[in-house]
Amino acid sequence: MTSLEDLRKINARCIHCRACQYAYANEPDKEGESEEFTGMLLSCPSGNIYGWEGYFNSGRMWIARAFLNKEIEASTEMLEVLEACTTCGLCAEQCPNLIDTVDIIEELRAAIIDAGVEPLSRHKVIGDRVEKEDLRNPYNDPREERTAWFDGIRDRKDAKVAYYVGCTGAYRQQHIAKHTASILNKVGIDFTVLSDEVCCGSPILRTGQKDIFKKVMRENLEMFKDFDMLAFSCAGCYRTFRVDYPKQSGEPLPFDVKHTPDIILDLILDGKLKIEKPYNKKVTWHDPCHTIRHIGLAIEKEILEKSENWLLDSRNATKAKEAWYNRPREVLAAIPGLELTEMYRIKGNSFCCGAGGGVKTQFAEMAMTTALERVREAASTGAEVLLTSCPFCITNFMDAVKALKKKEEETGEDLSAVGSKLEIVELLELLDQLIE
Repeated sequence: MTSLEDLRKINARCIHCRACQYAYANEPDKEGESEEFTGMLLSCPSGNIYGWEGYFNSGRMWIARAFLNKEIEASTEMLEVLEACTTCGLCAEQCPNLIDTVDIIEELRAAIIDAGVEPLSRHKVIGDRVEKEDLRNPYNDPREERTAWFDGIRDRKDAKVAYYVGCTGAYRQQHIAKHTASILNKVGIDFTVLSDEVCCGSPILRTGQKDIFKKVMRENLEMFKDFDMLAFSCAGCYRTFRVDYPKQSGEPLPFDVKHTPDIILDLILDGKLKIEKPYNKKVTWHDPCHTIRHIGLAIEKEILEKSENWLLDSRNATKAKEAWYNRPREVLAAIPGLELTEMYRIKGNSFCCGAGGGVKTQFAEMAMTTALERVREAASTGAEVLLTSCPFCITNFMDAVKALKKKEEETGEDLSAVGSKLEIVELLELLDQLIE
């Protein structure tokens, strides 16, 4: 189990250069399609909105240093500043000193709570719900209804693959869960779902409530230990299992983990699946932070930690990270008729949807403002469809488009240029429609 103290030396690498505040921090001359989206862009959601240095990662790294050196004491005010962060990881992507910024922010949140400060009100509610035996989810829904949507046979002992549904798919976006199950059946994967599945712990870990996180992590690891692979539809659950469980447990995962679009790409590349049904629309793709940037950074870190020659291996790490960022684009390229038009900020430089890190729960206005900026960037491409594969991104983008449509109705103003006409589509839903 990591702690803020474990990250002291990593935190000390921060020289306050402020490169972390930008997308394309190392490409100041990068050109875009418009004057609005070109060059280096301030791209820290909380820093952009609140403005003060403490709301940028550069300020948070120095808050962590001051806390470690006992120059400041834990307080609710400090926690409020730290929690207003989507933990999107854009700062880590830009950092020339390869600082694990997300880890430091999350561990600082945990250290503040461990020092006796209560979690923020709405974060505490979701923590309390996840801890309750009859819930084990942040939505306050009965645990026994978690797999009620599933038409197959639950809890099969002979299956070697389990579909880990996650709380959002189980309770709030069951259509994504159903589409995922349908896809797995169509491509011939023999799988089951488990009735006793509990929250992966992502929203609890992100908001610093590590004691509760440890409980659900151990439950899940024990529950799924005999499976060969876990398939995921939720980006946050996938990231938590793949990156956080080994880090926080100190042990490698006893099973393989894959995001369902990644399963589809493997089948396409192996020649076992060909999508023939066309999708004749102009699409732009949003890179979810959890499945794209966070995993890419983890891949880079794993290569460099084993390296005996950084000159060579840093190039290999960059190539491996870029290959990961391209994987969803390879899926899109395999769909006939689909025309991909990219936003300015993409891949490791992608701008966050605004929902992660506990922000949508506690700071709804910040989440909405961030989503509106990303939707505006998507609309600037001329795309009809904003496509992504993360339930939180889908929810936040839909909320943003609804807000724009409502404003259009109230004012009579045409807001199509900033995204009111965008169709928000989950990739898994689209793939289920196209795979026969």
